Amino acid sequence: MTKKLILIFFSLFSLLAAAQQRDTLKLTITKIEKRIITDTVYVFSSRVDTIALQPVKTDTSKIVDDKNLQDLEESKYKVKFMGSARVNGFYDFAGMKSTEGFMPYDIPVGAEDIPGLSSIYIGARQSRVGVEGTANTKVGKIKAYIEVDFASATDSYFRLRHAYAEWNFVKLGYSYSTFMDNASLPQNVEFEGPNSSLSKRHGLIRFERKFNTKNLAGVSIESPRADYGNPADTLISDVSDQRNLDLAGRYKYFDKWGHVQLAGILRKIDLLQQGKMEAKYGYGFLLSSTVFIKEKHQINAQYSIGKGIAYYYVGFTGRQLDAVYNPTTDNMMLKGVYGGFINYSFRYNPKLVFSVIGGISQMKCEEFEPGDTFKSSQYFGTNIFYNPIETISIGIELTAGTRNNLDGQKGEATRISMLAKFDF
Repeated sequence: MTKKLILIFFSLFSLLAAAQQRDTLKLTITKIEKRIITDTVYVFSSRVDTIALQPVKTDTSKIVDDKNLQDLEESKYKVKFMGSARVNGFYDFAGMKSTEGFMPYDIPVGAEDIPGLSSIYIGARQSRVGVEGTANTKVGKIKAYIEVDFASATDSYFRLRHAYAEWNFVKLGYSYSTFMDNASLPQNVEFEGPNSSLSKRHGLIRFERKFNTKNLAGVSIESPRADYGNPADTLISDVSDQRNLDLAGRYKYFDKWGHVQLAGILRKIDLLQQGKMEAKYGYGFLLSSTVFIKEKHQINAQYSIGKGIAYYYVGFTGRQLDAVYNPTTDNMMLKGVYGGFINYSFRYNPKLVFSVIGGISQMKCEEFEPGDTFKSSQYFGTNIFYNPIETISIGIELTAGTRNNLDGQKGEATRISMLAKFDF
């Protein structure tokens, strides 16, 4: 009996030991010396609305389609939307009025130069949106593009920047003039850049194409505005100030080292003189270039000269400087102008770029013009841009300039500007 009890006890103990062994979890911990690299995670979500899955119970053939021939049609193109949210600001030590750019023409001189006067601005008027449609058709490639920003005369309206169509080598619409070189313009924080650079948008029809992989040539007819002040124009104040077409052309040679371009323009300017319209002819030439020195160094430069072409200069557009009224002879004279700039940029690394810019501009003044007439200006700027990623750019810039009048009086101004740009 005792043996049986001992045998039963050992049997139960063995079973319990086996059960305990099956419930034991063997855990091994190993230390791994490896850094975990984090990355951006994009989360996409969608919802199917049950209302969209219901069968159509209305006879759609009975729905009225009231459309005009001028209304938009359903797009048959590949459509792309883009935009740029831009916050800019400045502190101006001379109290200059411009919020969009540093203009030496606006520098106070003489009695207008008030010691201690300053101005400040922060806004987002430079933000812009655009839409592009492209298609490859049996008659060639077609592209249509529209872009607007908020830098209009008021804070409530869009300002048209571009609205054009491209069909193979032909561009029609509202865009940059052929009498300029976008590729040679420097990167600036303040909106306008060197006041001696050429930059203008208006209606045009242009034919332009590349030849032999390294050459480009284009010619266009363009519809600029008449930019002058004529006392006799009160008689035609209700008439459009777009009276003639300009003829512009350019040739560009480009290679791995950069490019060089020569452009020209011929203008016919109608002026009301002694009761009748008379035509005067203006002209201009532009020599521009961009040179890459190794990988980190770059030089941009422009020089232009002409008569009756102040409208095309960044610093002179809207100043009525294409022509001037001579009270002695009671007629109008076209004004001569020349100017240029040079910019040096150093790319420290893919995210950090330093630039230095210097420029001059000068108008030819006549003896009959008043003493406070603008004669010349100098422009200097230095900036730093930080680009943490491709779609974000942050810059700060110090800009200084001088204005010289016909009577020898001089004004100076300095401004600190900032820009934060987020493209999408």
